[in-house]
Amino acid sequence: MIDDAESFVAVAALLKEKGAYKVYVMATHGLMSMEAPRLIENSVIDEVIVTNTVPNDLQLSQCTKIKTVDISVLLAEAIRRIHNNESMSYLFKNISCED
Repeated sequence: MIDDAESFVAVAALLKEKGAYKVYVMATHGLMSMEAPRLIENSVIDEVIVTNTVPNDLQLSQCTKIKTVDISVLLAEAIRRIHNNESMSYLFKNISCED
């Protein structure tokens, strides 16, 4: 989960200082409150990838480095499988990156 982003920005700066070529941040929930979008935009972080579990249209408009991955199909399939007493492991074995 990303909220204030200060720790992510600090670690990214350290990684770049130590020779990292690119820094990507990935999180399930991109809360990004208050100054987080501005901090990310002005940081050495190359890209922040979050899921759409939290609405973040405002944050997307404030920071070009934030990208959102839609997981609605995955969640819908998980709910369907649970409801029908089907295997959940299928989701981890058979869902491609394009889904």
